Amino acid sequence: MIGSRRQSSWVVLLAAMLIAAGAFAIQSAQSARAVGAGRSAAPQPQLTGCVPKGARFRESGWRGRRWVALTFDGGPTSQYTSKVLAQLRKAKVHVTFFIRGQFIDGHTALLRKELAEGHELANHSYSHPHFPGSYEISRTTKLIRDATGYRPCLFRAPYGSVDDALFSRVRRQRMLTIGWDVDSWDSLYDNVSKSTIYSRVVNGARPGSIILMHDGEGSHQGTLQALGPILRNLKRRHLQVVPVSKLLGLRQRTGG
Repeated sequence: MIGSRRQSSWVVLLAAMLIAAGAFAIQSAQSARAVGAGRSAAPQPQLTGCVPKGARFRESGWRGRRWVALTFDGGPTSQYTSKVLAQLRKAKVHVTFFIRGQFIDGHTALLRKELAEGHELANHSYSHPHFPGSYEISRTTKLIRDATGYRPCLFRAPYGSVDDALFSRVRRQRMLTIGWDVDSWDSLYDNVSKSTIYSRVVNGARPGSIILMHDGEGSHQGTLQALGPILRNLKRRHLQVVPVSKLLGLRQRTGG
């Protein structure tokens, strides 16, 4: 009788030990998974700029790779930029935003969001004059950098108006001037239709193209309506949308 009781006690003790060991193993595995998940979810290095190289003025990239660069000028704006970002996020593509300096105040969160979602920031002058002077350009670079920590190495001239003097001013500020070879016409006049914008882009785009669109002031409902179909068309044609710096093979700067 006493032996049976002792045997039962040992059985109970052994069972308790096994349960405790199992719980410890489960907890250890969960901890390991949590650590692994933490490592995989570690933030990527923050982009802080790009490094200019090559010709000081570019309207397209290398035609030998099926990449195109989609660019948006004139933002950020409350009316269009967030809606453009939502469509780019859905399509899982990254583009270049040419920023107009006078619109940064009040929209710094949008700039940070553009950068955080993998898009590139570039300079489009401060107040959008023809042939902007050095201060117009440097002022916008400083505002972008102050808002995001990112120093752009790409500039786009307002209205596409360029000359050698402008190229030199821009290059002295460690940037390249970027034009385009496909104009969507989405800023040519108010209320440009979705069909016009779509046909301009898909008929003009080919490997190496730099495509001009807008998220700035003006009427760009056609841009919002055409953007999704444009992205789907480019994907069907195996044309990958990338930022301008990637299209041109420029090195990115990163920080901690």
